[in-house]
Amino acid sequence: MIRSVLLIALFAFSATAGAQGIGYNYLQGSYGTASFDDSVIDVDGDGFGISGSYGFSDNFHVSAEYQTLGMDFGVDLNVLEAAFGYHTSLSENLDFTAQLGFLNAEVDAGVGGSVEDDGLLAGIGLRAAMTDKVELYGGLDYIDFDSEGETRFNAGFLFGITDTITAGAEASIWEDINVYQLNVRFDFE
Repeated sequence: MIRSVLLIALFAFSATAGAQGIGYNYLQGSYGTASFDDSVIDVDGDGFGISGSYGFSDNFHVSAEYQTLGMDFGVDLNVLEAAFGYHTSLSENLDFTAQLGFLNAEVDAGVGGSVEDDGLLAGIGLRAAMTDKVELYGGLDYIDFDSEGETRFNAGFLFGITDTITAGAEASIWEDINVYQLNVRFDFE
């Protein structure tokens, strides 16, 4: 059960991509809900997070994210992720992205104690600036957590409210996990 709850935390809040015109410099706040339902366990939860990305050359960026999630039965989850990313333009409005990252997840069950574990992440994706105000993105991530591999698909959109503030939504789908997230982002250069 602890492994399943940890996987929820890992997939619940992944860093999302870009703002107006496919940029890699941002700070983002998020609120999300997660549900996990398989033949053994059925839990739901929600929580908040903060993430950011910084592009340090024409093709590379680093990102970091911290999320906290309150699940059913008084279980708290905290996830810290750091990644090194590569991005390149396939066309004027389309970027290919790849990332390698490290995850740390902690489950605190109160009186039941806590469990902590680490994992590695590798992912690829596409980001498309559909208009000056709308970006679509999607990707696949492979996570090697506790010596087991899992694949996750995510897709979402961002809408430019001002030149520096965007808002959006994202869905992340894994075999038994569904995650829906709302994001507000501040873009900077």
